[in-house]
Amino acid sequence: MMRIGRYTLPNAAVDIIFATLGFFLAFLVAGAFDLAEMWDDFAADHEAWEVDEIPIAVMLLTVSFGWFAWRRWYEFKAEARRRKEMNAQLEEELLRRKEIEEGLLRAQKKAEAADLAKTQFLANMSHELRTPLNATIGFAELMEREVHGPIGVDAYKDYIADIRSSGRHLLGIINDILDLTKIEAGKLDLHEEDFLLEPVVEAAVRLVTPLAQDYDITLQVEPLPGAFGLCGDPRLVTQMLTNLLSNAIRFSHPGGQVHLRSQTDMAGRCVISVSDDGIGMNAEEIDLAMKPFGQVDNVFARKRGGTGLGLPLVKALTGLHDGEVKVESTPGRGTRVSVILPSERCRANAAAVESAKAAS
Repeated sequence: MMRIGRYTLPNAAVDIIFATLGFFLAFLVAGAFDLAEMWDDFAADHEAWEVDEIPIAVMLLTVSFGWFAWRRWYEFKAEARRRKEMNAQLEEELLRRKEIEEGLLRAQKKAEAADLAKTQFLANMSHELRTPLNATIGFAELMEREVHGPIGVDAYKDYIADIRSSGRHLLGIINDILDLTKIEAGKLDLHEEDFLLEPVVEAAVRLVTPLAQDYDITLQVEPLPGAFGLCGDPRLVTQMLTNLLSNAIRFSHPGGQVHLRSQTDMAGRCVISVSDDGIGMNAEEIDLAMKPFGQVDNVFARKRGGTGLGLPLVKALTGLHDGEVKVESTPGRGTRVSVILPSERCRANAAAVESAKAAS
């Protein structure tokens, strides 16, 4: 393309223009020097060549098309150079991308190896810590009940109670870590059965009631729709609900409320949601909270503590049940976390549960 002023002309048009100009220019030159008469003289002297009938126009056309051919050859060479430069740039870019890809693969393998080492380390440490912790908790309970005789100083009873509660708290954290590492390693098996949801909810509420009392939080469980049932691992479902309730309690303001509700949606899926009116989270904090060991970085969260395993463990356990976790939260207004299980795992009533048990 060639630009003349504000107009852009294609190469073919430019070639025609230059060929025409060349034709007329050659014609004018021929007229100025009387080339036609000179050609006649030349032809008369060389009759053997039989060139006296060749018109001068042949020469002019030869000049014009010679210009056209030269221009096309010049453009062809320029295009060849341009394509060669582009190929060189592409080869350089491909080489660079290949190096980046190889670097990413090396980094991925390194990260996978580090993650595997972390998983094995946590699993080993969890097993190593659980045994002495169980013994500590057991002996603390025996001393608290004064099985082998009274304890002389009352203050020791308080210490023993603190030892027992601290040991249980630490054991709960270790169990969460162990379960999460098992899930990541694909070694946590589901012991599936059909069960009623109400007893599972009651068990989870009982487990978190002391924590709710400590933080002055009111627990509200909406009546379940009939005798609602599920197909899954009741122990893991209890753990999911316990983690959701304890999270909601820890991040609620004193005097607040935590609601637990179960229902089915339009698609027939089971939706178990836990909501609070606590500190809430923005989108970035939700992403952080869903990652293992991720903790929201604010004064309230640091005060209430936690390991950052609650929501990631719930997400992993829900995934084992072919479900999903949905988090809705607004800073300063609270959070609602919903566990959504597929319709295939829902049992409409107690009769359905008993029928499924009998069939199995």
